[in-house]
Amino acid sequence: MSKPSNPVSATVDLVGSTSWIGADAYDPGDELHDRALAVLDKLNWDHLLSLSSVLKNGVPCTFSENFSIGHFNMVRRIDFNDGTSWVARVRLPELCTVFGDREALDVASTLEVEVASMKFFKTSIPVPAVHSYSVDASNQVGAPYILMDYIHGTVATELRDANECEGGLFGTPDQDRAFRMQMAEIQATLSSFKFHEIGSLYYDEKTSDFFIGPETETGKGPWNSALEYYHDLSNHALQACVHQASPDVQTASSFANPILFRHLMSLYRQQKSDKESFSLVNRDFGAHNLLVDEKFHIVGVIDFDGVMAAPIEVVTQYPVLTGLNREPPGCVETRPAAIERIERTKPKLKEYKEMLATAEIKLGSIDEGATPIADLLLSDAASVFQGLVRYQGHQVFVNNQWMEAYLRLIRAHFQTEASAAE
Repeated sequence: MSKPSNPVSATVDLVGSTSWIGADAYDPGDELHDRALAVLDKLNWDHLLSLSSVLKNGVPCTFSENFSIGHFNMVRRIDFNDGTSWVARVRLPELCTVFGDREALDVASTLEVEVASMKFFKTSIPVPAVHSYSVDASNQVGAPYILMDYIHGTVATELRDANECEGGLFGTPDQDRAFRMQMAEIQATLSSFKFHEIGSLYYDEKTSDFFIGPETETGKGPWNSALEYYHDLSNHALQACVHQASPDVQTASSFANPILFRHLMSLYRQQKSDKESFSLVNRDFGAHNLLVDEKFHIVGVIDFDGVMAAPIEVVTQYPVLTGLNREPPGCVETRPAAIERIERTKPKLKEYKEMLATAEIKLGSIDEGATPIADLLLSDAASVFQGLVRYQGHQVFVNNQWMEAYLRLIRAHFQTEASAAE
């Protein structure tokens, strides 16, 4: 694609379903390309059109030519004769050899979590309305699916890349700041909802009640305490590493990082009372699941399978894929490129922290006596959890950096205790 004449002003073709390129997102002959074509040919798409028409009181509809394909889902736009549009999102067959299998919960339960989250947030953040869904892979369509409203927008990271925005910005400096402020408001809104258990969010169709159940990553839960959750989460991280990581990752000393993580959380976690409360968070929240218009104004939030009620350390994380990556605590870089990146990131981290603080105050979501989420973004406890997130990338260099950081934090804790006792 040639560079637009104005690198920060999108054309119509870059926003919405006209930008979807289908199987061409992957090279011909690639396993992902072949899977996309097979799904397009195999599924009973006519049934989805018939169902959509019935749900729309008989209004005829057709599929648009373009479709979007991701790692786990295919999305096709449905256009009704009355001018409105929905999308049909179908689950793709698993490719564990390509993406691994880090989520222990089955596909049906994961889809239930996503639908529950969209129903829960429909009045508080911009999410597509769900009209129908099925978690049964043997249904008439031939795959689990969701029928929901079409939101005219493009994933923020994709629009940024298409526009070749400079310096990792989302549009112009003013557009970038407005985008990040909106992002902070969404994060603050999610964290304002509290529960008394840890786990993923579910919806009871019979009672219309929301409840906390098994969490998607470990397949376990709900939990009543943060330490119980961290125990199971760290064990799951070790199991995933043994099953998926290369031998050099498994034989390195940093293979044991989840064990250090577990001990550090017993030392550094924020809530240590008997009556803990847990906020909602989307663990995969970031620019890759935010739909924006041509000016990078957020018009929709997508992909909710990572939503859960979680301990505060999980909630106080910076959005991903936004240039807000934190370094391991105490890490001293010597590589010029890394030093330049760290210095460039510092003011962005501070700015987003201030934005989140403003959003929390505006929302009035801070309980009496509670510490604001923004105040904990740069805390040691938040860093400890980030280390476990980075561990899942299964890279020796990264894991070794975090092992050194973990050991520094352990030493610092007991040195502080010793000094206080003198």
